[in-house]
This record gives sequence, structure tokens and C-alpha cells, in this order.
Amino acid sequence: MFYIKTIEPNSESYSISITYDDNVTIIADFGRLMEQGVMTQLKDPTMFAQVQVGSHGRSIVWPVHDIDFCADGLRLKFIQSKAA
Repeated sequence: MFYIKTIEPNSESYSISITYDDNVTIIADFGRLMEQGVMTQLKDPTMFAQVQVGSHGRSIVWPVHDIDFCADGLRLKFIQSKAA
């Protein structure tokens, strides 16, 4: 189980740099998701930048839109894509 320490959103590329409690950093790229479902609500760069670390560092969230992503799921998805 991994916990998020810090996040740094980049509203221009719709990506978020996420650093975990073991100091591993991933870049979560949400660019392709911006045209799908609830993520279209975050296409405004100001809205995308409102991302926060969720409860106990176990997720990232956009509370106004009730959108969240699991810390472990993000790490698994984007650490694999970094290695590819």
C-alpha cells in the first residue's frame, strides 16, 4: 500500500506529478481522458488544477466534481507506462 506525499498538477498537459511516501515519483497523464465521461468537467485548466491529495494520501481528488483516483491504481498504471 502506497501513500501520496505531494502532487503537482500541470494544467497545460493535463498531467500530475505524484510523489509517494517511498519517494517514487510518477507522472500521471490524464490528457486522453479529458474527452471522456466526467473528466470533461476538468478540461478547464483552472478546474484541473484544483486536484488535491485525498483522505490519508490514498487518492487524488477533485472534490467539487466528486472525481477521485486511487493512489495504488495510479502508481500501477503509470509506473508501468514509464517502463515501456
